[in-house]
Amino acid sequence: MKRMMFALFLTGLAMAAQGEEELIDCHVHLWTLARPEGLSWIKKDDPVLFKDMLPATHEPVAKANGVTGVVLVQAGQSLPDNQWNLDISAHNPRLYRGVVGNLSEVIGTEQCAPLLRQLAKDRRYLGYRLSGRYQQEMTEAFFRDLALTAELGKSVDFLVGGYTLKDIDAIAKRLPDLRIILDHFGNVRLDGKALDPAWVADFRTVAKHPNVYCKVSALYGRFAKQPAPRELAVYRPILDLAYESFGEDRLVFGSDWPVSESTADYAALLALTRAYFAPKGAEVNQKLFHRNAVKFYAIPPVK
Repeated sequence: MKRMMFALFLTGLAMAAQGEEELIDCHVHLWTLARPEGLSWIKKDDPVLFKDMLPATHEPVAKANGVTGVVLVQAGQSLPDNQWNLDISAHNPRLYRGVVGNLSEVIGTEQCAPLLRQLAKDRRYLGYRLSGRYQQEMTEAFFRDLALTAELGKSVDFLVGGYTLKDIDAIAKRLPDLRIILDHFGNVRLDGKALDPAWVADFRTVAKHPNVYCKVSALYGRFAKQPAPRELAVYRPILDLAYESFGEDRLVFGSDWPVSESTADYAALLALTRAYFAPKGAEVNQKLFHRNAVKFYAIPPVK
């Protein structure tokens, strides 16, 4: 492990020497237990997560690990938290480059378009996540709201679960101008065994759409049984699949902090990711940790 960390340290120095000093983390959550909705998934007896996770806690972690930019992803599905995430991060736009909200509750309803238009007035509102499913059918109204999202230049994160990979395939096919990203490798669950062939087939099918990207995020958290293994070899099957399917131009790094703290500290997660991608060269790493994020999310330049 020490040898690997030293090798990664040298790789980091080499990348910095070539001018690649940006590290954008595209999956960070902030929250406070005082928020009235949206945090029911955090168990009250969880010693790691059942506490406030605000910029004062996160910013030192980002600085210690060389993170220069962050895309916040709303932690729950509460509609007021879309604006709350913009407000709580407005003090430091150089670090908090943008916000991915959550419109799961209203997508496909009359409430969605007005709310989306209002949020989109803030250049730091990059899009929203669909992490819960409130309508069984993907109606014409649902596709209308997604089309508006594309028209406004915003993107959609999918946490696969309520919406399946087959659903996302259908959406990407119908709306080729809508930028879509799969969170956490399509929310894959690892158990040390071979990946399910049917799931792999669906994953590859979705990846054929050029408007769909994939987050290399929450690696240790993909393991159903914790503590997760630390050996890179265990994660190669999903990393290889993602790299082969999406290529170097449609993969984006994310940590899933602070949820990731339940499985490994930030430095360990970053080291594991670098251990796989470092041998692929500086350009691939620049795309993964910076360029692809800017392209996908249309992250506005820092003023």
